[in-house]
Amino acid sequence: MGRVIATALFVAGFAITAAVVMAVSVYGFDQYERAWGRGNSYQVVLWIIIAAGVVNAFGFMFGANTFRVKVPRWKSFFLGAAFTLVFAGLAAIVRYLGLEQNVRLLILALLSFVASFLAAKLLAMWASSAHRTPHPDAREASQLISSSQSRAGGRER
Repeated sequence: MGRVIATALFVAGFAITAAVVMAVSVYGFDQYERAWGRGNSYQVVLWIIIAAGVVNAFGFMFGANTFRVKVPRWKSFFLGAAFTLVFAGLAAIVRYLGLEQNVRLLILALLSFVASFLAAKLLAMWASSAHRTPHPDAREASQLISSSQSRAGGRER
């Protein structure tokens, strides 16, 4: 799978999970701006998710430049969904820095970019470790060992 598809699935996993979680938060738990109402509050949150998705897409795409192995599609999607937790954690940390809103958003964007870059590297490592095949000599050696053990076991009886 190419890096563009992996990036699209990563961002889709992130955006879908974030949108569902925020829908439950706004409509299920009544956490919204009272002056705006539920619909407008949810719409603002969706715009923020789209902006974060664009930042994460660039970070993930730069990190995915080194993909050398085939990455299963579900891994990229679910890593994006899990990245929603990372993004929420980063947003909570940045909130307590005591800076102005614009500076906090810039710091959040930078941290999100770096984290999505590292998520791509993690996915590449995860995929490469799953697709490692032993060296042909190692396979032959393991077959020789197993066949000699079975013969030795038969002689002892």
